[in-house]
Amino acid sequence: MSKEAIAEFVARMKEQQKDQIQAMELPAGTEEYVQERIKAGDQETLVFMLKLGYVMGLQTGYAAQTLEQNVTTKSQDTIKA
Repeated sequence: MSKEAIAEFVARMKEQQKDQIQAMELPAGTEEYVQERIKAGDQETLVFMLKLGYVMGLQTGYAAQTLEQNVTTKSQDTIKA
């Protein structure tokens, strides 16, 4: 994926998810911590935070899908019985 494609995706997500993101509160001190990391040029930590958020999102999606599949399977088993 190119830098331009990433920028386009982020811009689109900022618009589509604006209300949910604005309503979300991060733990106290998060924004200050990020600012410190930016000022320190600590790209490694910032990229780690992005990757961590991505992994956590994948795990949440997988868990939701697994739960849905389990509920569907149990519902089908109940109908068969």
